[in-house]
Amino acid sequence: MVLALPELTAYLLDRRFMHPDAVLDGRLSLADTSRRNHNVLVSAEPGVGLFVKQGGASLAHEAAVYRLFGALRRAGVIAAAVPRDVGFDPERGILVLESVPGALDLTAYHTGSGRFPATVGNRLGSALADLHVSATIEARVRQAEFTGRMPWALALDRPGLGFYREMSNGGVELVRMLQSSPRLRAALAELRAEWRSDTFLHHDLKWDNCLMVPAGVSGRRTRLMLVDWEFGDLGDAAWDTGSAFGAYLGCWLGSIPVTGGEEPGRYLDLAAFPLARMRAAMAAFWRSYVAGRGWDAATADAELVRAVRYSGVRLLQTAYERTQRAARVPATVVCLAQLAENVMVRPEEAAVRLLGVLGEGR
Repeated sequence: MVLALPELTAYLLDRRFMHPDAVLDGRLSLADTSRRNHNVLVSAEPGVGLFVKQGGASLAHEAAVYRLFGALRRAGVIAAAVPRDVGFDPERGILVLESVPGALDLTAYHTGSGRFPATVGNRLGSALADLHVSATIEARVRQAEFTGRMPWALALDRPGLGFYREMSNGGVELVRMLQSSPRLRAALAELRAEWRSDTFLHHDLKWDNCLMVPAGVSGRRTRLMLVDWEFGDLGDAAWDTGSAFGAYLGCWLGSIPVTGGEEPGRYLDLAAFPLARMRAAMAAFWRSYVAGRGWDAATADAELVRAVRYSGVRLLQTAYERTQRAARVPATVVCLAQLAENVMVRPEEAAVRLLGVLGEGR
């Protein structure tokens, strides 16, 4: 049963997750921020807060992810910039995490300012490489909890009956569109065959789950934190790095006032957020990630091609998510699907012409 806000306050006080003085002197505030789960952001005093998740079937798995991070901290290994686990109550289905008041997710950070600093790309690459290196060994030890799985978007061209039952008419139309492209279906089949489960991933890396956090007395957002570990699991590192590239490509394409189904490249000059403005950040992301992994140039370039192909799959996932309440496939979704196919089929060309990154691992 999901606790209402007054009941949740009593619960947090009873478990000593916050001090009674926060209630007595009026400093306590609770804000419902629910998405997949019932989420509440709790602020008790400046610079201190809690994030409470309730009722989701995946909370036990997310709690296992935080136990993994806790083990890394106790061993003196810093995995990635992640929130601390305050407590998990399996009987009530409540996960309590630290929160950082004043944090801003990368969607709001980038689109609010129209800027895409290389420093942010650098921090994201470093955090992701740190995660992939430091958390993987511990996750392999805990294979009963982290069994490895493949993203559902890799099978979007061949959904099962259960998946079809959840689709909107627009979603069904999109799947038929994907099924009509032999090139795209071949690319998806190749990626399914090549999938690895050898690295601990975030598995749902998008700008909404990357927070810029104030650091120090200046209040400048100079620290990056990765949040929402509901899907953390073993998998293919290129899925996370491809998702990072996909976030930039999706932002670019989403800023173009598309009115038809033409090729995305025809609208380059109309983008509110041009790719040219993002390339320094994407290059910095890849350089810092490669440095964190300790790869040589040949390995870096080979893994870049794989990451670019997975960025196309991430774009397909975004395209499908935008059809969930649609009766028809919107023009923007058609363009997303076209861009996804292009980068999956011609990843080297996309790395040069779109991302401007090929060879940045050298």
